Amino acid sequence: MRAKVLPLGAMGIRAWPEQNFLFEILMSMQEGEKWIYNHFIQLRGTHYINREWNKTDSSVTFYPYAIHYLAPNMFDLCPFIDKYVLPRSFVFGLFSKFHSFVISAIEEGFYISTFLDQFFRDDMHGNHGYHHPTFIYGYDDAAKCVYITDNFENGKYAKKQISYDQLDTAFSLITGQEWCYGVILYGAKEKAYDFVPGYVKEQLQDYLEPKRGICYMDRTLCPDPFHDGEDYLNEVFFGAQCYDLIDRSMQAILEYDDEYSAHDWRSLVQMCDHKYLMRKRYQYMVQHGYAAMDDTLHEELETLEKESLIAQNMYIKYTVTDDLETIRRLRERLQAMKQKDICATKTLISLVET
Repeated sequence: MRAKVLPLGAMGIRAWPEQNFLFEILMSMQEGEKWIYNHFIQLRGTHYINREWNKTDSSVTFYPYAIHYLAPNMFDLCPFIDKYVLPRSFVFGLFSKFHSFVISAIEEGFYISTFLDQFFRDDMHGNHGYHHPTFIYGYDDAAKCVYITDNFENGKYAKKQISYDQLDTAFSLITGQEWCYGVILYGAKEKAYDFVPGYVKEQLQDYLEPKRGICYMDRTLCPDPFHDGEDYLNEVFFGAQCYDLIDRSMQAILEYDDEYSAHDWRSLVQMCDHKYLMRKRYQYMVQHGYAAMDDTLHEELETLEKESLIAQNMYIKYTVTDDLETIRRLRERLQAMKQKDICATKTLISLVET
């Protein structure tokens, strides 16, 4: 019986499964961590309302993003990844069962991403209808299972094993034929990479003063950064502006405004990821001579990381208690965090050795 599990490293981020998965691939490679620290400084936030479908969304992610169904994304831009998109019809034309395709791809060294119906999750209770991109990184013929990862129960990023039959059913229940519903293969490749501290400095400056120039990649996907029409509303935020987006969503809760998702804490988890990575990046840069050591700055970055976790937990507490006083205190905390973040970023810019 055959079995193969492709390597995944560990990196302490949690908000978005695509980002987590990319980091895990990179952390399994010799030069991947270096590339992580040379990127993932800028943030992109959006407030989106689809009026036809009555859908609202307010979210923050690293930019460029790794979101499965938006391209170009960081999988496209990463020098350690070869990406191939296959239509579902192509897969069905070659294999009678999806798990047979997965075995073939894993044997060739490809990680896999595709939409799956999530009925197999404990919190779905066997119900069909909720679809989400899921990542596949291994299989075991003896156990007749595949190894998958995603934000599963309670929105937590985790690894799971499901049977071949569950995988085949989950794949067959996806009806969309657009490219985003296809199957994406990721081939990891080792290569040399030079860390560029000057690029870090530019990104830090852009984090503080976003959109002074034109970001061509973002504007290609969203030509008008603010659109308010009959069909949808879309507003884009960058860098430290994302605190303002989160504050708006907090204000909407206090005003009983349903144009923001009331119980979605992913943006605050993303802020935790951002502060965690800023601290790790600074440690890496000091260790390798790319930035001067400043004990005060290191302490400030640690404090921001701890405060972002407190903010996240305050919001989760609100989702359980519906206590609006928690939201009022959270707004005050976020406003103070923003000013501390701006000051720490300015100090870091001054310490980068270019």
